[in-house]
Amino acid sequence: MSGTEGRSGFFARPKVRLVLARVIVVVGIVMALFAVVTARYGFLFAGIIVIGLGAALGPARIRKDGARRP
Repeated sequence: MSGTEGRSGFFARPKVRLVLARVIVVVGIVMALFAVVTARYGFLFAGIIVIGLGAALGPARIRKDGARRP
């Protein structure tokens, strides 16, 4: 239909996901540090959530071809 059935998407590539995950984690760390310095606990909570989202995008979510499934 759209002609993209055989190709993987841009964000499905392992390198792109790794870089994106690292950038998101760094943004979360900066938010958390800013929150601790300025005592804004809403930013601290948001920073922790962003760090968790970045960790979920990381390479642990990408399975290798030979990986065993539990």
